[in-house]
Amino acid sequence: MIKPKKSVEKMLGYFVPLYEKHWDYKLDSNENNYGPSSKVLDTLKNCDYKSISFYPFYGELSQKIADYNDVNINNIKVTNGADEAISGIIQTYLEEGECLLTLDVSFEMPVIYTHISAGEVLKVPFKERWKFPVDDFLKEMENSKVKIIYVASPNNPTGNIIDEEDLKRVLDKSAGKAVIIDETYANYSGSSYNKYAKLYDNVFVVKSFSKDFALAGMRLGYIISNENNIKYLKNVISPFSVNAFALKAGIAALSDLEYFNKIKTEINHSKDELTEFFKSLNAVVYKSYANFLLVDFKEKAEFVYNKLKNNNIAVKLFKKGSLLENHLRITIPTRDGVRKIKDLLSNKPMLVFDMDGVLIDASNSYRTAIEKTYEKYTGKIISKQEIQAAKNLGGLNNDWDLTKYLLEKVGLNIKYTDIVDVFQSIYWDNGNGLINNESFLFDKTLLLELSNKYNLAIYTGRPHKEAFYALEKFDVVSYFYPIVTSDDVPEGKGKPDSYGLNYIKDITISKKYYYMGDTIDDMKCAKNANYYPIGVLPPQDKSESLVNSLKSNGAKEVIKSVNNLNNVLEKNDETVC
Repeated sequence: MIKPKKSVEKMLGYFVPLYEKHWDYKLDSNENNYGPSSKVLDTLKNCDYKSISFYPFYGELSQKIADYNDVNINNIKVTNGADEAISGIIQTYLEEGECLLTLDVSFEMPVIYTHISAGEVLKVPFKERWKFPVDDFLKEMENSKVKIIYVASPNNPTGNIIDEEDLKRVLDKSAGKAVIIDETYANYSGSSYNKYAKLYDNVFVVKSFSKDFALAGMRLGYIISNENNIKYLKNVISPFSVNAFALKAGIAALSDLEYFNKIKTEINHSKDELTEFFKSLNAVVYKSYANFLLVDFKEKAEFVYNKLKNNNIAVKLFKKGSLLENHLRITIPTRDGVRKIKDLLSNKPMLVFDMDGVLIDASNSYRTAIEKTYEKYTGKIISKQEIQAAKNLGGLNNDWDLTKYLLEKVGLNIKYTDIVDVFQSIYWDNGNGLINNESFLFDKTLLLELSNKYNLAIYTGRPHKEAFYALEKFDVVSYFYPIVTSDDVPEGKGKPDSYGLNYIKDITISKKYYYMGDTIDDMKCAKNANYYPIGVLPPQDKSESLVNSLKSNGAKEVIKSVNNLNNVLEKNDETVC
């Protein structure tokens, strides 16, 4: 296999999915959710064969852009999105080994294009979120290797703008360096630094039609700079990189500024509404001059992300360990999208379920594995009643512990790991064991109904692999978040210790918490965590003695099946709503 040049071999690219997922609201890439002007769509509908058959001409759009920005047509270079604009500038001016200077939290593509050009990257950290660190930036500019300076106003993903005085200080010290001012989101901020492309011969203002005029799929952008700079850029950037449909769409978009101004008003209104709502959830919402919000949900971030994702709303969650850990970037949706987000994240009660005996009938899987493991070591058959009686004693955190207890009861002291190995070879067997005998107990119509009214989660003694295998098999995993398994709980902190349920409280947003379980340990655990404990009788034991045992250990209610849950919840509506 032929290797690429070293600078490309070492770098990490920008991942994009290969196929479209049809989200109800796609809020992860800052596209304009209102769509383009009807004039754009009408123009594209009326294109003739010449738009496809012949190479495009850029004069009409270039003049339209020049008029819109109050510059000369010779100061404009139309590009295939702002990405090509930035890439073209870097390719034109950056020599191998020279540096691009940027912020440590900003748009990723300039860094990628620099690495492609075998350049280096210097990043200046924010000291105060998210105020442009002008003094530190100026200090790094003294480095003789710095050839290109990249700043964005508004900045992505932080949403802040650069104060004009700070920008002037940078520009006044930038002689001999190319300065890229990325104004992809500037139309939302109400301010632009176009004039500095006239006042300084080393300034390149980059703009895009993607975020404001809703032409992200057309890939259309442009550069405003000194006429001589534009000539050099034309030597580097492909001559026909922008297609004829994008040109026509751009002309139509700029012919209907009234539409954009109307949409901008709508977006700002929705941005204010979401800001206040997120603050009511105790999130940190940063002031944004763009069409998105950066929100620090702290330890609740993954709950918010998954709650939206599981309801077909895409937002951007930043990686663990990054400077933006626990932050979500959320594109401002339409008014309907705002209402949907508020409904999903409103302070609903949380229903937390145990799995075995509550959501899943494990009487022909886990229970049978206990029987067969017991038989292997004793040569005898143990009754289901004896197993259930031991289960009802409490204090046995999982069926491995329960099996060991039953063996010790008849005088056999078998090594715990050996018991686990035998048990797992019967129950799990790499997904081929008795786990496939299980059935789902929860009526899916009721499950869907409850998921619209409540937050749903799981706390189970199952290991992660087995829990998710079953939930995915029954196609219900998306209803629940979080799903806390025995692998998520420190040793010695299983039920009846309240660690698992307290963890769910810590990472979720809710006003009241219920726990549905089938053992006395479940009820003790719920009571210790200040949950509302509801006992659920498992398929193999509907006895009055178990009812009394669950109640005596804290159950507020006991129901015969999880499908009777709605009756209990309706009775408690006045206390949870």
